[in-house]
Amino acid sequence: MRRLAPPAALCAAAVAYVCAAWLVAPGFFDGFAPPAPYHWVTPPSDLRNSNQPPTSGQGTIAVQDGVSQAGHVFTTDQQAAVTFPSQSFAAPPNGASVALEIKAVTSFPDLVGILPAGNVYLVSASARLISPIVVTLRYGSQQQRPPSQIFAADSPTSAWKSLSSISSPVPYTVAASTQALGYFVVGYPRAPASTAAPAASGGAGAAGPPVLVLVAGAAAVLVLLAGIPLMAARRRSAVAAGATERPEQVPARERPEQVPVQNRGGARRRGGQRRRR
Repeated sequence: MRRLAPPAALCAAAVAYVCAAWLVAPGFFDGFAPPAPYHWVTPPSDLRNSNQPPTSGQGTIAVQDGVSQAGHVFTTDQQAAVTFPSQSFAAPPNGASVALEIKAVTSFPDLVGILPAGNVYLVSASARLISPIVVTLRYGSQQQRPPSQIFAADSPTSAWKSLSSISSPVPYTVAASTQALGYFVVGYPRAPASTAAPAASGGAGAAGPPVLVLVAGAAAVLVLLAGIPLMAARRRSAVAAGATERPEQVPARERPEQVPVQNRGGARRRGGQRRRR
């Protein structure tokens, strides 16, 4: 039997979507106009001259009959928003309202393993969070590919963790459900750095030669082995040709020295008579 998701999480996602569609300020979900320039805390070098500082957002959550009401709080530059269903926050004992604040910060946990695509925002409230809420963050439109993750850290000393993203109808934004307040940033998981192979040495644990070197060496050995029969055949052909070669075809410097024939009382050779003439 398949296990169903907790009812609280499903309720939070459904209510958050409805709140995002109806309670948001005009223009936040407008996807027909070009996106406004992103306001960076620390802008890229090519945007320093035109950059404007980001703004914060504050909201008051009403409490009725001991129950916090549903609502939506966003920054005035519409770069960060928090959507919450009813009963998301513990009601103060005196029946007072709950204050919620969103602001971009310059001090936050080290972004180890994260490549940010926007500012880091701190979400805080005057009451304890007791059920999931939805955080929506906008990213810079100049990104080469849209980020798909929001990372969260509960405190300045906490490690970042990836939140499960949900569908967001807002262009250039990523939304995620969270059960804790704290620091939030939209971005990419940073790819791990490749480690260089250790240098080869005479030790037993040294890395072996590269695969390409082994392949090239094996190919050279095969070529040499394949050439041995061919060289042997050529040598046999040369020996056989030399055995049938006529003496006059052999160069003079390679012919064996001929011993002169002595005349023992016989007729004189014509060559000798010619020499006397």
